[in-house]
Amino acid sequence: MNAFYLIDKEAGSSSFKVISALRKILGIRKIGHSGTLDPFATGLLICATGQYTRLLQYAEAQDKVYEAEVLLGRKSSTGDPEGEIVEETDPVEGLKIPSCLKDKVLALTELPIPSYSAVKIGGKRAYSLARQGIKVDMPVREVRIWDFEVLSGIQNKRFVYRAKVSKGTYIRALSEYIAGELGTVGMTTRLRRTAIADISVAEACTVQELADDPQTKVIDAARILSHLPSIELDQAQTARFSHGMRLPTELSDTADMAVYSAAGLFLGIAKIAAGVISPQLVIDGDLQ
Repeated sequence: MNAFYLIDKEAGSSSFKVISALRKILGIRKIGHSGTLDPFATGLLICATGQYTRLLQYAEAQDKVYEAEVLLGRKSSTGDPEGEIVEETDPVEGLKIPSCLKDKVLALTELPIPSYSAVKIGGKRAYSLARQGIKVDMPVREVRIWDFEVLSGIQNKRFVYRAKVSKGTYIRALSEYIAGELGTVGMTTRLRRTAIADISVAEACTVQELADDPQTKVIDAARILSHLPSIELDQAQTARFSHGMRLPTELSDTADMAVYSAAGLFLGIAKIAAGVISPQLVIDGDLQ
């Protein structure tokens, strides 16, 4: 079965455990997800079954929105509650969020990759090296912060913010940067992903809710791929495309395009170049 599911991941469960639970609920082995959430984090996880797992790359590439709580005065080895406290300091009494903070955050173009991350350094996962006590110079990653808003002022050394960020932005690193701008250290104590592109966590269900009624929780491919341009093929074109054959067209060149039949069935992904529609990814058996 080819299907998408929007899961609201609960705290304490890893993304892998969510997939394991879905395999038992749906009776399907081939399941994947886009955008790993750390065990302490909650929020939107887009999951796919069957051949739709090949489409997760398009969801993964989209901007994401997070809400994060930062504890000032403490820095952990992982940047979150799962690590050991490696530095402590008392924030300045009466510390407030400066009005210029938003402009500084929006101007960011890069952030360091946390040592506890899945990025490979010399062929090994960074978190594996960190757990062995091996210190390495972590590279920086290009980022874009599209929107930033402080949701609560500092109370009991904590504050909450919301940020819309580009793919690959580590919120743990962003929280540490913000704490540094406030003249102290900090760590992310709560993290929730509230949106991926225009898909909100409000549309998602918990694993238990999915288990109670799996069939009603299926999300159309068109919903996940709504950010891509699309094309509709007639019956003859649909047959040719489904066999991986190229089609002539007068449409302009397009890198990635979602392809549908006249009946609205999702057929796959194509590119258009030099007057030719070329299948890049063909979904078989999408009639189930």
